[in-house]
Amino acid sequence: MVVVSRGRRFAAASHGLENVQVRILTVDGGGVVQASVDALPDGIDDCHVICEEPIAVRGATVHVVPEAFECAATRKGRALEWARRVIPCEKEYVLFLDEDTITSDLEGIPDGDIVQFRERPTRSRSLPAYLAEIYRMGFQTEQLAFARLAVPLYAWGGGLAIRTELEDRITWDRETLIEDTSFVWNAMRAEDVTFRVGETKFASQAPPSMRAMIGQRSRWLAGSQAQSGVLSPAYRAICTLRNAAWATSALVPALVLVPLLLPGTGLYGPLFEVLSLALFGPTIVWSMLGLAYYDESLPVALMLIVLAPLVSVLHSAGAFVGFAYPPEDFDVTRKVKPDIIDAINGETDTDAEAD
Repeated sequence: MVVVSRGRRFAAASHGLENVQVRILTVDGGGVVQASVDALPDGIDDCHVICEEPIAVRGATVHVVPEAFECAATRKGRALEWARRVIPCEKEYVLFLDEDTITSDLEGIPDGDIVQFRERPTRSRSLPAYLAEIYRMGFQTEQLAFARLAVPLYAWGGGLAIRTELEDRITWDRETLIEDTSFVWNAMRAEDVTFRVGETKFASQAPPSMRAMIGQRSRWLAGSQAQSGVLSPAYRAICTLRNAAWATSALVPALVLVPLLLPGTGLYGPLFEVLSLALFGPTIVWSMLGLAYYDESLPVALMLIVLAPLVSVLHSAGAFVGFAYPPEDFDVTRKVKPDIIDAINGETDTDAEAD
């Protein structure tokens, strides 16, 4: 996938921000959402916050999804479907954001039916989770090739622009753990849809704990497996193979350590040593690609390279859980208040509590 993405050029923004309606999804994270609304570029004048509990947000119209509303979708998908039916939109695009998505660098929307913007998670509480996110960004170099594929392997709903007319035709009204990926897969199966990857990176929050990260990864993989029936047999096989490789990649460090600690003993001969090191090579490559993507500091870079085997295990642990024991319910990853994020990253000093 990395080979396919080489030489990829991003599509230039061709639609101004005046053609965009923003919808931010949250449960009740008023403080986190306020920071995201405050960071919207000046050209956006149509912003809506869709929530489950009443909150106050300056600069946006707040909508609470009625308890009486029923549809096939649940959780986030239910909120998305309610907003699609109820909130009027005369803009060409709807830009869907997570509650913690910071879009201050956005200048416009490339021409495409679906435009995927890239993410750049910042550290919240857990340093290991942040290192795993840097590693994941290196792994997600594959995303640059998605515009060349018949169907992208996944979508990130924290920064996804969709033509309004396409949203109304495809809808969100289906049961799934991965609403955004499911929408894209169903859209590209039903119509001749153009998919683009935008160059702009949106900041987001890394999971605040390892437990939260494992749960997040578990939902991603389990949801992908459950929805893969939408894909053609060939793409379903690719998706399943990728998920299986991700879930079992935690075993790679063990394959490396065995021949290094026990060289030439038992069944582990020179061929096994070479094979294990070859399997470990991508772990270092993903780490270096992630560091380049972030342009991180030297101390963080050294930490990630030294801890690459452990970080690889942490990154894939949730995928293994999702592959072996698929979750049946959805637990929202709680976000951290912006002032805590600033303090952790050295900008302010505060003892505020998590939202």
